[in-house]
Amino acid sequence: MELKRILLIDKVWGECYTASHVLLNRLTKLLASAMSVTMKQVAAYANVSVATVSYVLNGTGVVTEATKQRVMAAVSALKYQPHHAARSMRGRSYTIGLTLPSAPGHLANPTLSEFLSGLSDAIAVRGYYLLLATVDDQEHEVEVSLDLVRTGRVDGMVLLDMQVDDARAHALAAQQVPHVCAGFPPDTSTSPFVTIDGHTGAVQAIHHLLNLRHRRIGLIQLPSELADSEPRYLGYTEALVSAGLELDPLLVVEAGRNQEDGYQAMDELLGAPEPPTAVLACNDELAFGAMHAAFNAGLEVGRDISVIGFDDVPLAAHVRPSLTTLRQPRLAFGEQIAMLLVDAIERRERQSWQVMLETRLVIRQSTGPGPVVSH
Repeated sequence: MELKRILLIDKVWGECYTASHVLLNRLTKLLASAMSVTMKQVAAYANVSVATVSYVLNGTGVVTEATKQRVMAAVSALKYQPHHAARSMRGRSYTIGLTLPSAPGHLANPTLSEFLSGLSDAIAVRGYYLLLATVDDQEHEVEVSLDLVRTGRVDGMVLLDMQVDDARAHALAAQQVPHVCAGFPPDTSTSPFVTIDGHTGAVQAIHHLLNLRHRRIGLIQLPSELADSEPRYLGYTEALVSAGLELDPLLVVEAGRNQEDGYQAMDELLGAPEPPTAVLACNDELAFGAMHAAFNAGLEVGRDISVIGFDDVPLAAHVRPSLTTLRQPRLAFGEQIAMLLVDAIERRERQSWQVMLETRLVIRQSTGPGPVVSH
């Protein structure tokens, strides 16, 4: 009886092994066929020569913009993946690098995740990969960035959270490392950059509040060392001065970047001798904190005080009241940086290495009419 049981188990195991082996072979063939798109097939799909496809993918030769777009559309449609092992033998890794703070939860930031989605999708179409590295501080970031390039692991770098005097841009430029700044580079730098037009965005926000009869308008500013800080401040002051209003330094509070910073900044504004009736917060996290502080002070946002943010993160439409804010084109931001950096790596010619993207004011419930001024 025991022998029969052993033989039965052995038979069942043998059948399972055979079935799994067959399934594995089928999966292997399916994967191989999915990955077997050739440059010749891309050429046929785009109705161009194989040489033209090679020129577009490798950044060589002279190809019209229309032909280049047709080839890249074929690459995307067929999900063609260039042979990176062969390509890297020609001196490139076909990988771009990006460093991020090692703080926990950083990748969960919706603004960053949408930006990374645009960046990674756009470089994939050009045949590149994205490498993320975490760092403790900017000094360490310079070392890591140079090390990644020096060891051949990446061909170029994306620089986030640009500062007014950014050591990373200076160091990479000095070593002739291809890079693109996500924000304005230092004044003395010629680094390529893509940025959001925060100046015009702030002007739009203040004009909206002025049209609602607000005259005491506060600003919760980003840290002054960030390159994005000054343009938004200048837009705020320009709009007020153009409206014939005096600038009150008590209505401007420099804060950090998170909700707690926004809460404390709004608390300070509400404690002024003449508190504001409306506030522009220079990112949505600051705005959320400001709204919380207003609520705890017994004010109804949208009725007693108006608040505008800057970003339009997904949560902005779902808080109560929903947040009026300036929408940043985060997906396009990532895509533009990708195109600029790949062009720099491949030494392509461009009319401009500077790209500025516009914001759009999204009006929701957190802004309402200001107080009626009696004469």
